[in-house]
Amino acid sequence: MCSNLKIQALWPWMLLLAVFSVGCGGSPDSPEVKLERARILMEREQAEEAIPLLNEVVDATPKDPEARYQRGVAYENLNVLEKALNDYNECLILDSERTDALNNKAVVLAKMKRFKEAAVEFTRLVDLDPQGALAYRNRGLCHVDLEDYETALADYAKALELDPKDSANWYQRAGVYLAQKRYEEAEQDYTKAIEITPDLAPAWMNRGVARYKRGEKKLAAEDLKKAQSLDENIVVPDIGFFDEAQAATENSPTKESKPLDWSAVKIAAEKEMSAKGFSGLLLMEETPELLCGQYQADLNGRSWTVLVTVATAAKDSVVLPAEGVVQATQTDPALNVTALMILEPSGSEQELAVRSFEKPWSPVKSSAGSTVVPYKLP
Repeated sequence: MCSNLKIQALWPWMLLLAVFSVGCGGSPDSPEVKLERARILMEREQAEEAIPLLNEVVDATPKDPEARYQRGVAYENLNVLEKALNDYNECLILDSERTDALNNKAVVLAKMKRFKEAAVEFTRLVDLDPQGALAYRNRGLCHVDLEDYETALADYAKALELDPKDSANWYQRAGVYLAQKRYEEAEQDYTKAIEITPDLAPAWMNRGVARYKRGEKKLAAEDLKKAQSLDENIVVPDIGFFDEAQAATENSPTKESKPLDWSAVKIAAEKEMSAKGFSGLLLMEETPELLCGQYQADLNGRSWTVLVTVATAAKDSVVLPAEGVVQATQTDPALNVTALMILEPSGSEQELAVRSFEKPWSPVKSSAGSTVVPYKLP
């Protein structure tokens, strides 16, 4: 699912950075030394400063796949995805068996929401490394985004066969079961993830969601308390998450207490986004029972993620979709393309007004992968 990725993370992958040994007599202007300096800068999260050095290395060694790969990593870290994709492609032309470049290329395609192409590249990765569980798991994520849940489950089954001790495999398959409303199976997989990684707060959180859906409210509350003890940002301080979720659908602006309908929320949100200049509106994720969703839209030539949710009376927090969307605050505001729209009932039946709209929106760091997260109203 898009998140996150969300906020993935939303995407569990590793950047394999090559380490070069430079002799005492190495020239400070040699490509090897420049590449090492660029690598150090990227480790310090200074990718922008690394780019000029990497440009020089690429110019000096046009046949070196490593230089292309490292520059691709730098561009990806800066969210300059087209250039990252180009460098990964050039790296693979020079060395078609670079599994790190192939993995990163597929991840970039997924970040660009080109999920079918990403799945094809992950299939190439599976062919190159059939014993690599990560490729199956990442391909499964692509199939989830394509809403091909059965194919995704087949990929997760293979990932679990290859690496049953990786909690991420259990956790992500549980997410598919949750999306399919197969709550018992989701609970079982979240439990396995927790057994392997006891401090995985999103697993506790989402197992609470599954248990609540099964009517096990006491157990759900216990899971929420545990999740909060592991990550104070993942649930509201009073552990009132599900009470608030219920209130979001039960509170009514009418005298007859008619529940607010999600379709009315979508109409209001899309109307407001269009009025603010957004175009190409695409609903990527929705949780109707919690009155929240995630849109993809274009504004001034850029693609934006817009989170939409509803605030109700007497509540000081709302819930947000969070599949890889709620991420750490970007260090460069120019790269932040997430917006938050909070609607509230305006007094008439099924009528809403904008309570707040933040663009760009920089949320505090939150564990990626949760189905929903609470957000304290400003």
